[in-house]
Amino acid sequence: MRLRSLILFGAGIMAGLAIARKMSEDDPEVLHGPTRASAPTANPALRAVTSQAQRLADRATVASLEAIKRARGAIRERMAEEPYDDVNWN
Repeated sequence: MRLRSLILFGAGIMAGLAIARKMSEDDPEVLHGPTRASAPTANPALRAVTSQAQRLADRATVASLEAIKRARGAIRERMAEEPYDDVNWN
């Protein structure tokens, strides 16, 4: 029984190593990295819209971070203003 378990364990390790070797090798079908189907400079109107959308997203990100900072500051001020005792936190 022990020899059979050892052989099965060894076969499992060999199969695992073979699968790991296959999974880690490069795919021969892939010659180049990912490419875009259409060039971004092909349509100037599309380029203008995407750059405007990017600027809008950047402004929204900055505004949301500022809102979070203001909310945290307001919470800190409220915590500092009101006297509290330990009973409220238990």
